[in-house]
Amino acid sequence: MSLKRRSLRLVGFAALAALIAGEPALADPITYNVDQHIGSGKVEGTITTDGTLGVLAKANITDWTLDLTSGADTFTLNLGNSQVLLQGLDLTATPTELLFNFNGTDGGYFAFQANNPGLFSGYHYVCFDTNNFPCAPGAAVVPQNYTDPSAQFEPRTGTQAIASTHGGGGGSVDAIARSILELANSRSAQMLISQLQSMLLLGLNEQVSCGDCGGVGMGFGSFALSGHGRHALTDELTLMGGVDVGQYEQKDADVNLNAGFAAALQYDPANFGRSRPYAEVGVSAALQNTRYRRSYDAGAGVATGVGKARNYDVAVYGEVGWVDRLTPKDEAAIYASYARTWQIVGGYAEKSGIGNPLGAAVPGGTDVMDSAGLHVQYTHLFGRRVEAGLNGGVDWAFNMKSGLNAQIGGGSFAVAPTSFVSYEAGGRVGIRVTPRMTVDLFVNGVIAPDDIGSSVHGGFGARWSF
Repeated sequence: MSLKRRSLRLVGFAALAALIAGEPALADPITYNVDQHIGSGKVEGTITTDGTLGVLAKANITDWTLDLTSGADTFTLNLGNSQVLLQGLDLTATPTELLFNFNGTDGGYFAFQANNPGLFSGYHYVCFDTNNFPCAPGAAVVPQNYTDPSAQFEPRTGTQAIASTHGGGGGSVDAIARSILELANSRSAQMLISQLQSMLLLGLNEQVSCGDCGGVGMGFGSFALSGHGRHALTDELTLMGGVDVGQYEQKDADVNLNAGFAAALQYDPANFGRSRPYAEVGVSAALQNTRYRRSYDAGAGVATGVGKARNYDVAVYGEVGWVDRLTPKDEAAIYASYARTWQIVGGYAEKSGIGNPLGAAVPGGTDVMDSAGLHVQYTHLFGRRVEAGLNGGVDWAFNMKSGLNAQIGGGSFAVAPTSFVSYEAGGRVGIRVTPRMTVDLFVNGVIAPDDIGSSVHGGFGARWSF
């Protein structure tokens, strides 16, 4: 062999060795478990990637089997009968989770759809979308057609885990997301109770027009010691207010200290006669020390995370109504109200451990709720000493915004709360023990959707007329 040929062969071997040595090692595939509840539907199964971490492209998704279920409708998507659709930079992978940024601004989406009848046909798909046209923003599961009642759509915000390698999937992704939603509902329930307590301080169970008076009370259901009263500034303007301190527990929010006040100005033109309009504007505020409890399925059993935060609730309201002194012993009123409540929740971190393997870090945030209502009340005097009243109403909570954005296992779990309707009903019995002193027994119930929670609050007290 000539020296030249031997040299060329050595160069060829060296080049091949360098190429082999320089070839990057292929990552091991990762299979993520999917257990997503979307509305009343769900998606269960697995998604396999080539092991790439960070932002994923369509080519990184190598296999999948996904069971779509909603009511009696089911459909299974797999590598043989469907395709993956992926646009944008919103799908990322960690060694343990697939994350999707629902707040992405690049029109991104991640979906799987059956080949028959075809892509973008509206049939047989699951989709996670920012704001692009192929799907509704948020999450969607469509076992049949998107126009069928079984099709389920759910708005979502923030970066959320849509699949995980932990346990069987449901114990780490969807179960955690549900626990964060339940935590947000507990915070909404707190705002409802705060509204009720401020209304009690402003004479919820009392007559619209009753002159100067003041009193003290003790509540149960939400334990509280309170004092409140009203004073006529002029023949038409009355200043009302009150303070309370106590504690209560609603859903998974244990408020071990609640200290608040409320104040309002009422315009009641008595010179208009026994049947007349009236109006009120007011403000309330409360300081709360709260212990939050969050439970979720961790695969091996139910785990519980606990955190403590200091809250500040502030609300403003206005109402307009009509009051009628039907007889010297009867008064009836109807009024419409509007209120906005801000609940400022302090940040906290749950203690992680065996009983809480996926502890949450919850930054501080502000919850917002608008509410509009229609209410009625009626008071009757039996004889000269026994006074009874009934009150009730319906309220619509809307424009809901949650400041909850929990950080768990490298993922971000935000909440987009939905509007709801609640009902309030109550009554009061007062006994006039002296011409100026009345002893009261009162009760009020708040009937709300199951995920918010209903409750009953009552108490007794004494009022003095000045």
